[in-house]
Amino acid sequence: MAYVLPFNGQVTYELEIAGARRQLPLIQVAPDTWIAYYYSLGDTEVIDRAARALSQRLDGCELFVTTETKGIPLAHAIATYLGLRPYVVCRKEIRPFMLSPLSVRYKPITAKTEQELFLDGRDALRLRGRAVGLVDDIVSTGETLQAMAELVERAGGRVVAKAALLLEGRDWPDVHHMGVLPVFKSPSG
Repeated sequence: MAYVLPFNGQVTYELEIAGARRQLPLIQVAPDTWIAYYYSLGDTEVIDRAARALSQRLDGCELFVTTETKGIPLAHAIATYLGLRPYVVCRKEIRPFMLSPLSVRYKPITAKTEQELFLDGRDALRLRGRAVGLVDDIVSTGETLQAMAELVERAGGRVVAKAALLLEGRDWPDVHHMGVLPVFKSPSG
């Protein structure tokens, strides 16, 4: 199901997420398209409430995988609610401390060009044979989740659940989430 609303010059969208209300600015991303932009970093109230709710649906995960940067607070909070389960972070560039990193190319909606996602080889060893939950802040196209899943599978882990604070534009039935952000389109005619 698609979540598309008409854009009629409004500047904000009110979101209810995990029992908290937020006024989100509408950002134009194409000549006829706007999105409600939610910036989760630092929103401890929403992260805590969402992690509490999502952790109940992710109990079968032995550890979690997320990406830098905005997925980290949610993954950390979920892991904490589930008894301090570990999590690993996929990076957007190779760091000097990484050993034998795995990589995958993908095209996130927030980037103009294809990107690479990297998993430290030491973290890959931790995933082998484990039930893994993927955690992201907002799922738009699903490209980032797919890239994380590919890295987990290449490391020998198995993805058993996916979670996000929000979905954007449509429902993803296989992703546990706290709400769906609509996409706004100019009325045609």
